Amino acid sequence: VRRGVWELKQLLGANKSTSSKGGSIRGGDTAGDGDGDGIKSRVDRALLDAAHGQRKEAVDAALHAASAASAYRSSAGEPTDDPTRLTDHLGSRLHVVFSTDCGTFQHWQSYLLFYSALRAGQPGRVTRIASGCEDAEEAEAQRWFEEHVRPMSARFGVHFTPHFSKVKDENGEEHGDYKFFNKPFGLRHWLEHGEGMGLDESTGQMRDEDVVVILIDPDMLFLRPITSDYSNDRDVVLGALPGKDAAKGNRYMKVEKGKPFGQTYGFGNQWRNNVDVSKIVGDDSPALKVSDEFARLHYPVGPPYLAVASDMHTIAVGWTDVVPDVHKQYPNLLAEMFGFCLAAAHNELPHQRLDSLMVSAVDMNGGEGWEMVDKIPAEEVCGFAAHADHSKYAIPNVVHFCQRYGTGKYFFAKRKVPHDIFTCESPLMLLPPPDSAAKYDYRISPDGKKQELDPVRKIREAFAACSVIQAVNEASAYFKRKHCGDKANWDIKLNGSDKGMTQAEIDAEEEELRQRDQLKSETR
Repeated sequence: VRRGVWELKQLLGANKSTSSKGGSIRGGDTAGDGDGDGIKSRVDRALLDAAHGQRKEAVDAALHAASAASAYRSSAGEPTDDPTRLTDHLGSRLHVVFSTDCGTFQHWQSYLLFYSALRAGQPGRVTRIASGCEDAEEAEAQRWFEEHVRPMSARFGVHFTPHFSKVKDENGEEHGDYKFFNKPFGLRHWLEHGEGMGLDESTGQMRDEDVVVILIDPDMLFLRPITSDYSNDRDVVLGALPGKDAAKGNRYMKVEKGKPFGQTYGFGNQWRNNVDVSKIVGDDSPALKVSDEFARLHYPVGPPYLAVASDMHTIAVGWTDVVPDVHKQYPNLLAEMFGFCLAAAHNELPHQRLDSLMVSAVDMNGGEGWEMVDKIPAEEVCGFAAHADHSKYAIPNVVHFCQRYGTGKYFFAKRKVPHDIFTCESPLMLLPPPDSAAKYDYRISPDGKKQELDPVRKIREAFAACSVIQAVNEASAYFKRKHCGDKANWDIKLNGSDKGMTQAEIDAEEEELRQRDQLKSETR
């Protein structure tokens, strides 16, 4: 609070002379004295004395930052772990995995994912699959994990694999790099060699066939646990075909053998229309024998993927077999996802599609869990998203923050986050006010452009921005409290709308967004 009052004085020009229309904050008021009422009186006087009509919004922002900084410093309400919580309420054993490279960009995302799993109370184990590390990188990643992640939970782990992302021709010669090869090949490597996993040498089957494997992406943030149970209508938005209601009578209720689940992704049957399936899996493949309607209903899925280990391994083997050829025919962002769909269809493992596992693209009119978010009142949405409570409003399981999100001047883009965000020296991010969706009907992008938002869009933008920014700040505060002591930097000043991206980062983000927009256009 002292810090906040000091910042407020600086903001209002307390130490400068003012015009005849205003004075300064009175010299007798020190930043350290008084209680809550004293602070309120200072704010009231500051509003009256502020030179040149300083906006009340700026004062509110300063106090909001001061209050947030105080909360972040405190360990009250800090998430704690139950190391024995390896099953969900149905008794299903769970194991969440996510694939990364060894770079710093996915390093901070990994820490955030682990923290969000701890905060959400995700049952089961959580393992990072890190591919392509050099020896020194692997040693450093293992050291950092043991020092900073393992203390969060004994249920968290890391698994290292070879480098899989090189694109090879028929002769085995390398031509370029497709980083998303790491996901299918890394998953298969973990299934066959990971701690507690592996194949039975006599049968070639998974030793642990029944554990539910949940494959997600590193840029996903848990809002509530992912489990094996999807029988409660309040928790679920079923995937449906355009213009049709979901077939509730035929739905799977639980993840079990032969009944995998996946998040709906809006690419319809492009997974088999954009490639020559017969050249990849043969003319007799089951993937070619299902109707267009059945294919659209059960196979256009993406992470989170859920399946028992025996089914996930079957898909992983098929996935690694087909994805190089899929990429050869369709060398684009989602080639690996199309490969998963093709492998699942070829092995006759139709998925229960769910819209509610994820929210990501705020302009989606279906296929994601936004219909849950849309019910939250605008004046509550940001404050609620920062401390989401599924018992109050039904919410999706994760935010997939692969898009850009903004509410007013507050903006989040994953490529704008400093890679050293989880250090003692890094400041925290500016957090939007709790009522930002009611206050702002626009967002300001990194290029300074103001984009007007309709009533639905402003709620979705605020929900995504506020949930991710708050989680980043909480994870950063958790790190600082555990490891930094007096060296912690508690300044709150980072904002995704600030300039500062390198040209390479700008190009990478623009290309990723371009391909996603192209996919949406093709789907429409």
